[in-house]
Amino acid sequence: MKKYFHILGVSGLLLATYGVVSAILYSNVIWYSYFTIGGTFFLAWINRILKNDPLFEKSKIYLLKTYGLYLFFTILIEIVGRFILNLWYYPFFDLTDEIIHGFLIGYPFAFFFIHESFKLIRKKVHSLTLTIILTTLINAFIHEVPNTFVWAWIYTIPYVTLEVLEINIVVIVGWVVLIAIPLITKRILE
Repeated sequence: MKKYFHILGVSGLLLATYGVVSAILYSNVIWYSYFTIGGTFFLAWINRILKNDPLFEKSKIYLLKTYGLYLFFTILIEIVGRFILNLWYYPFFDLTDEIIHGFLIGYPFAFFFIHESFKLIRKKVHSLTLTIILTTLINAFIHEVPNTFVWAWIYTIPYVTLEVLEINIVVIVGWVVLIAIPLITKRILE
């Protein structure tokens, strides 16, 4: 069984790397699906090695409930951020692509990825506040920078033009909300 997790972890790293490379070099608009799935498996593997409560050790029922809550938050975020506030759009996706690569894969696996990275950072950083800040900054940049090569999603932030590495500062700060979703979900399920 141990070898299975090593294969899954290494495959996850390769899949995440492929996602980033395909965004940067080939403008692959579905890069994020590869990246979030692969990154989740890779980080869960690292957390398993560190005996840090990884995704791999959760029950199937727990994972399904978590996924269901992540879908709920996905819909909520899209309704508020995209449809009410009009803060972003997906220029290359039709409805099917949005459902598959946004709702079913993109957001939920981003939340799994975030949760695994939070646990990994939390193991090394003892301050909760600093852990949240580091998790926010690291995730904001590793999730958003590759998108600046393909623009699979485009932000339409009004009034604020300050950017870091072509990422609007509002987007970076907004990642705090995305970091909070896995933490809220964990509280709900406990």
